[in-house]
Amino acid sequence: MVSPRTRMILLFEFRFGADFRPGARQIAVANRHESVTPPSRSTGGCAGDVFPVTDLAGLDVSIFRALNDFCGFNPTLDRVVVHLEVLKGSLLMGIVGVLWYWPGKEMPRRRETILIMILAVALSLVANRAISTLLPYRDRPMYALGARAPSFEWHADLEHWSSFPSDNATYLFAIAASLWLISWRWGLFFGVFAALAAMARVFLGIHYPSDVLVGALLGIATSLAVNREWVRQKIAAPILSYEARYPPWFYGLFFLALAELSGGFPNTRRIGVAIVHLFVDYHK
Repeated sequence: MVSPRTRMILLFEFRFGADFRPGARQIAVANRHESVTPPSRSTGGCAGDVFPVTDLAGLDVSIFRALNDFCGFNPTLDRVVVHLEVLKGSLLMGIVGVLWYWPGKEMPRRRETILIMILAVALSLVANRAISTLLPYRDRPMYALGARAPSFEWHADLEHWSSFPSDNATYLFAIAASLWLISWRWGLFFGVFAALAAMARVFLGIHYPSDVLVGALLGIATSLAVNREWVRQKIAAPILSYEARYPPWFYGLFFLALAELSGGFPNTRRIGVAIVHLFVDYHK
């Protein structure tokens, strides 16, 4: 059992993050293939000495440790986990291609839902970033607690953003929920992939389980909220009408949007950040 003192330390790190520099810690962990010493786990204390939220924080850390303890154990497993997320763009493009061109009387509605999916994912990421900005900063577990590193040289492409909630989980589960509304089979298939990819982030020390859980719920909720009949009639249907009238222009812009969607809108986000920094200093 974790002592009350250690559990309170974990609680404050859970809420406010630890005072670490992510860039330096990431280089130390990933390039040197070494673990950072985690907080000690003593056997004293009792459950009545701490608040319930401390128990949740302890559970969060325990699940993170259980998954991260496998990191570095097997080189093949490490490579599968690290490269799993790379498949998301290819899987999404393939599934969208099948659903977009699959013949049948439901084709127009399927296409409208795909168009709404692009909007839903974008809005879910905006909501995620707003929540992350408004809530207290939370350091990633690899920096706050220390984490085992993969058995090969690995560089996580991380921006200096709060760990909570996971924008990767929001993105993946917003897509899964939208696909479920078109076909439960394809939605379930992508949902399983999303769950594995989200667990991989915990495995590597990038996120706590609670980051992933809240991010996933946010993505699902946003997708279901946006997929409404009035959105279909006011936005998706008028856009889809251009497919028959101006197919070259429509598909040019459609594939451009899909390319951004498949990567989580990387270029759009960079442009957005640059626009924000026209008014806010980069050091703030």
